[in-house]
Amino acid sequence: MRVGVVLRGKYGRRAAKEISEFFEVYTYELPQNLPEIIDEPEELNFPDELFECDIIVSYALHPDVNYEIIRRAAGKVKYVLLPGGAKSGSKKQLEELGKKYGVNVLVENICCATPKIDDPEVKEFFEKFGMPEFEIEVENGVIKSVKVKRSSICGSSKFVAEKLVGMRVDEAPAKAGYFTQIYPCFASRGIDGKIHRAAHIHKRQVEKALRG
Repeated sequence: MRVGVVLRGKYGRRAAKEISEFFEVYTYELPQNLPEIIDEPEELNFPDELFECDIIVSYALHPDVNYEIIRRAAGKVKYVLLPGGAKSGSKKQLEELGKKYGVNVLVENICCATPKIDDPEVKEFFEKFGMPEFEIEVENGVIKSVKVKRSSICGSSKFVAEKLVGMRVDEAPAKAGYFTQIYPCFASRGIDGKIHRAAHIHKRQVEKALRG
């Protein structure tokens, strides 16, 4: 399986590194500074190699760029993943565009909320990446080991797993949420920041693993 990752500035580099541990990765880097509105997105100089991938993960964080990626992916790319929520464009419009061009489009505020996709052509990717899954070994009330069975694309799940080893079981879920928030994730911060949802997801998934 080949995965294309569209980079922009600091965004997408960790994801490309994480994905490359399991799959062939092709990266294409956009200019960091793009105009707010791109009047003629069809003139964007995307290489053909990007659209030879099975999946494209776009960190363009720009609606016009993502619309053009979906348009050009028609008949070539199976899935286009768009982390970044509203910065990536209107979820409804992006999904409708995907239907128009026969491309499966997933728009997520945070990559650790990505669901499993039971599609034989891409199943392997979604078994490795998306909403985290852990396998935890406990000895005398203390976490002995944590295996990441499924990781967030950004790598935060692996960071959380490493930090939980040696911790008491009763404090592990809350700490999982805390460690998610101190990982250099690019989810929005503040009172209504999406980082809080990411923290809750990791807390809940650790609780689930501890229940067995």
